[in-house]
Amino acid sequence: MEDMQRTWNQLGKRITEQEISNTELISKMTQQNYVSKLNKIGYSEYIGSVICYLAAVYLLWNISKINGMPTQILALIVISLLCILPIISLRSLRALKNSNIAAKTHKEAIYDFGKRKLLFQKLQRLNASLGFFLLLIGIPVLSAIRGVDINEVPNFWTLIFPSSIAFFLLFSLWVLRSYNRVLDKTEKMLSDLNDHENV
Repeated sequence: MEDMQRTWNQLGKRITEQEISNTELISKMTQQNYVSKLNKIGYSEYIGSVICYLAAVYLLWNISKINGMPTQILALIVISLLCILPIISLRSLRALKNSNIAAKTHKEAIYDFGKRKLLFQKLQRLNASLGFFLLLIGIPVLSAIRGVDINEVPNFWTLIFPSSIAFFLLFSLWVLRSYNRVLDKTEKMLSDLNDHENV
């Protein structure tokens, strides 16, 4: 009888250890999947940040070619925006990725992700607005560097400028929707895990 009791206790201990091990494994896999999904946004943001910084360096290198104080002030604003936009994007992305899903219950993880998601979306909309402003004031700055009067460029105001605005708006909308799809899939992954936990 004592042998059976000992065997039963050992079996119960093994099952408990196996359950703990499985829970830890699921938590690690969830954290990895979480970061992996958000990396899809990260790659785009890193590439965009490099482009912004290269553009800022280009403008700094060529700022001496700009004549006139108003255009030079615009150039400094453009350079500042090119440096600020990546900071906003990367910090908002880092805040989104730094949630330690494995250390939270599924309900806590979903709630925390919801807050981080809303903040990220707000900052991305802010970035899109600042990017639009950057486009508007960047045109005269680039024209000044190249020594071109935009009023003398054929079809600039009737075709080139409106097309640039339309392309920027469509591209921004596409990026925001792509990011939202990734965020929705990530949220669904967390919700599915919560549903599985409650079964």
